[in-house]
Amino acid sequence: MKRLLLPLLLALLLCGCAAETAPAREFAPDDGHRLVIYSSHREEVSYPLIREFEQRTGVWVELHTGGTSELLSEIAAGGTDCDLVFGGGVDSLSAYSGYFMKYESPELDNVEPRFLGDGSYTPFSSLPVVIIYNPKILRLNYPSGWESLLNSAWRGRIAFADPAVSGSSFTALSTMIQALGADAEDVTRRFAENLDGRTLDSSSLVVDAVADGRFYIGVTLEETALKAIASGSSITLVYPEEGTSDLPDGAAIVSGCRHSENAKLFIDFILSEDVQSRLPEHFSRRSVLKDAQLGGPDVKLIPYDLKWAGEQRALLISTWESSLSEAEP
Repeated sequence: MKRLLLPLLLALLLCGCAAETAPAREFAPDDGHRLVIYSSHREEVSYPLIREFEQRTGVWVELHTGGTSELLSEIAAGGTDCDLVFGGGVDSLSAYSGYFMKYESPELDNVEPRFLGDGSYTPFSSLPVVIIYNPKILRLNYPSGWESLLNSAWRGRIAFADPAVSGSSFTALSTMIQALGADAEDVTRRFAENLDGRTLDSSSLVVDAVADGRFYIGVTLEETALKAIASGSSITLVYPEEGTSDLPDGAAIVSGCRHSENAKLFIDFILSEDVQSRLPEHFSRRSVLKDAQLGGPDVKLIPYDLKWAGEQRALLISTWESSLSEAEP
C-alpha cells in the first residue's frame, strides 16, 4: 500500500522528493481539519478530486493507495487510522459493511434509486463491465459476450486480474455468472481454467496486456477502456451481448474513525452536482445522479444481485483459487 500526503504531493514530486512524505506532516493543520482516505482509485481520479476538496474545505487529506481487497482486509484486521474508503465496487464495500458506519448524505435525494444501498456505502460513479480485444490480432471471430470467454479456443489468451485482489475483477466475475444464469461454481471453475493459470496483479494492467499483444482479449471497466482508446491504445470495446452490470464504485466511512465529520463532507462533495456533471467528460465515468448525462451509449444491463454477490464472495474466491492452481501449466 502506498501512502501519499496532500496537498504537498505535487511540490514534492517536482523536487524529486515524493518518497520523503513524512516531513510534510509538520505542515498539517490541527486534528480537527484532517482526513485519512484509503483509495483504490488511480491517481488521475483521486488526486484532482482530493485536491479540490482540500481547497474548498480546508481539510488536509492523507491518502493511502492500494488494491480494493488489500485495503479492506487491512481495515478488517483493525488498528488502522483510516477514516474513509474511496473506491472499490459497492459489492466489495457491502461485503465489509460491518466495518462501516451508516451515513445518509443530503445529496442522496438526487441519486438514481437503483444505485442506493443500506447506507453503509455511498455510490460515486456508474461503471459498466466490458470486454476488450486487440483488433490487429483479431480481425474476425472476436468475442461477443460472456460465453465467449469460456471457449477453450481462448485458453491462456484472456487478460484478467485476480478477483481475490481486484474488486473490479470480482464484480466482472460475478457479472459473468449472473448474466449467463448458470451454476456459479461451474462458471467460476471453467473461466479460471481458461486463463491457463495466468492472472494479472491489477485490473489496471489488463488494457496494456491486450494492446501490446500479450493477450488477445480482456475484461475491464468501460472507463478504463474508453481512456485507453482516447489515448491511442490498440483495443476495441465490446458490450457483452448477454448484458452486463453497471455497478457503481463508492465511498464508505469507517466505524469509530477519528474524523467522521470530515469524511461526511467528502461524501457530500463527491455527490455534488458540479462534481458528478464532470464525470463523463473528465473521468470517462457515468454519473449516479437521476437524469444525468450518461457519458456513453445505452447498454443492455442485467439486474445485478448485490446481496447474492456479497454472500457468495468467499465461496467464489475459494473456488477460483483452487481452480486456477489446478490450471497452472
